[in-house]
Amino acid sequence: MIPTYLIILAGTVFAISVATILLRRSLAGSTAGSRLEDSIAFLAPSNTKSQPREQPAIESQRQTMNPLARPLRYSPWALGVAVSLVLALLTPIPSTISIAIGFVVALICAQIETAWHQWRISRIERQLIDLLDMMIPMLRSGAGVSTALATASETSASPLREQIDWCVQRIQLGDSGSIVFQKLSERIPIDVMELFATTMSVHWETGGSLAPVLASVTRVARDRQEVARRIRSNIAQSQFSTIAVLLLIYFVALVLWLDRPEPMEEFASSSIGSAAIAVTIILQAFGIVWMNAISKPKT
Repeated sequence: MIPTYLIILAGTVFAISVATILLRRSLAGSTAGSRLEDSIAFLAPSNTKSQPREQPAIESQRQTMNPLARPLRYSPWALGVAVSLVLALLTPIPSTISIAIGFVVALICAQIETAWHQWRISRIERQLIDLLDMMIPMLRSGAGVSTALATASETSASPLREQIDWCVQRIQLGDSGSIVFQKLSERIPIDVMELFATTMSVHWETGGSLAPVLASVTRVARDRQEVARRIRSNIAQSQFSTIAVLLLIYFVALVLWLDRPEPMEEFASSSIGSAAIAVTIILQAFGIVWMNAISKPKT
């Protein structure tokens, strides 16, 4: 008979190992493209004569990662498996309820990871608005596009600053601006960035006055931010009400358990009772996920 603590230790180590492997694969995938581009630029014969020797070395060391990479996307599910194993093996909770609790933990952590990802997208949109607010006056005063872009990127915050610096460096090395901005939209696949990259690519091919077009892009991006902020403020009250109702259900269950522990323990230990409790917990988790899905701003 294998001891219980060895089973728990093996399950925990397995969950941590799976989460570590998924994290390393996600990070490797986000940096593989930039490493390949730096290697091609280093080996290109057209740049070896015109650029100093230190430039390829510095550029190869600069790893421009995808700022919207999600290395922790699958970690909540590994955490849910670990929680289910610990509850099932260390506590007298029935296995069905333990699995339900682990599933709920995984769903809640996945929602937190998604909210963190949406916050990163919103931060990049705000940084892009600030970048355009810096570029437009310089373009109207007669500055060049590359100069205005490089100067505005110096006042930008991370992670947008690294991406704009990468664009400026590639343009200075002789790459086509339309191709560079197309790659920028692939690195940051959000609507506002695609609009900005398309505008810059078209201007690079056709020319013309860029400041009025960028002013329109800034207005669109700012309107998107305002609409998303209003939607979040309108749904905050309903979200808090739903969470309060769910917490009230668990509070009532705790009071009943403390008042009459024997009947509640007998009900939770039976097959029908444990299955009913597990289904209730899972349905509540699905309700929270569904509510967040339908209330997500789609602007």
